[in-house]
Amino acid sequence: MIIAHRGASAYAKENTLAAFEMAIALGASMIEFDIRRTKDRVLIAYHDADLNQHPIRKMTYAELQAVDPDVPTLDQVLTLCKGRIQLDVELKEARYEPAVVERLLSGFPPDAFVITSFHPAALKNVKRHYPDIKTGFLFGNGTVKFCRSFRLNAKAVRDRVRHMHADFIAPHWQLLDSTLLTQVVGGDLPIFVWTVNDIPAMTRLLGDRRIEGIITDTPDVGIKIREAQLAAPLAFCGAESDG
Repeated sequence: MIIAHRGASAYAKENTLAAFEMAIALGASMIEFDIRRTKDRVLIAYHDADLNQHPIRKMTYAELQAVDPDVPTLDQVLTLCKGRIQLDVELKEARYEPAVVERLLSGFPPDAFVITSFHPAALKNVKRHYPDIKTGFLFGNGTVKFCRSFRLNAKAVRDRVRHMHADFIAPHWQLLDSTLLTQVVGGDLPIFVWTVNDIPAMTRLLGDRRIEGIITDTPDVGIKIREAQLAAPLAFCGAESDG
């Protein structure tokens, strides 16, 4: 799957309806976007914890809109995407998981979206209340937030994934050059990788059958590479049969 990171964010402002519309137009498999909640409990698509040095959690949605009118609500995103594309929804914080999932389920079947997070508590809470929802554990060097003693190694990842009942892992793509991938995937964990914009890396990862999803700012590039890889064996077989 080619997953558009915060929409087609190489071509439009990230986490906006314009970026999501562009991702759909380009033919992405899924849209990845971030969820935060304002002071008045409006769920929004936004990445950073702050806007112009003001914490999102301390701003009302009206106050936020006065600063950046392009920030959409989750409901607006769902209205745009319903019936058109699948979603990869990243929870940037814990404690509002039920509100997010209930909104998603109001318009999308459970197999049309996944929930990801760097926060194991958030993923565990989703699985506790919604066991059929697929969840993925995001991690990368310096991004693991669940305990100070954590060390990025295969056993620690496997143990934590088992504890939070996650369905797949989502490491940063640069980790896949280490032995971590082989060690972690020695079992049956599907993999999404983020955020791959380097063309040689994308080509290599799209050719790796262990990888189920590539998250990228340039979904059109990923789609072209994937199509070329799929066409190559067919071209070879055709040439062989002609001989």
